[in-house]
Amino acid sequence: MRHFKPYNWVLILNLILAMGLFYPALAEVQDRDLLQLKDQIHKDAKLTQQEVDALEPELREHLRLKGRGEIIKEMVQTSLKEGCKGTCLGEMLRTMNRSMARGLSGKQAQEMVTSELREQARERDQKRLQLNEQELGDRVQKRVEERLIEREGMREKTMERERMKEMEKGMERQRMQPGGRMGK
Repeated sequence: MRHFKPYNWVLILNLILAMGLFYPALAEVQDRDLLQLKDQIHKDAKLTQQEVDALEPELREHLRLKGRGEIIKEMVQTSLKEGCKGTCLGEMLRTMNRSMARGLSGKQAQEMVTSELREQARERDQKRLQLNEQELGDRVQKRVEERLIEREGMREKTMERERMKEMEKGMERQRMQPGGRMGK
């Protein structure tokens, strides 16, 4: 095992102390942002404090994923307009966060979830389905998951095609070099 010189231990100790001081400050900023977001949603969406508090895990996760407050507020407003509140609203925010965790931007995730929510609400109204909040949320979550899987599959196919083109180009370059198999 390698031995550290005394000055290395001082550097390591200073780094540990700095991290200990940094993380509480970061947590304070995140908590302040969360409180502001909850307050804005409470005022703009006219949700009770209890309803907003129930959304806290999803709001915290959205901020952790570097999401913007405006995006989440739009998602809340759209959900409420479509009759999606309570557990359904929580599911919309969770679905949006999952989409962001899989690589979509906040805006892309919001647009995908909103589109699917509107489609499910339209289908519910046309067919006069009696869906409760949980069922509506589950339907949207399932469809968004299917769309994400399709999207990932298409991306993989595109990447595979690009890899094949690069291999073909490499083989062509090799054939064209002196001593290569030109024309064979």
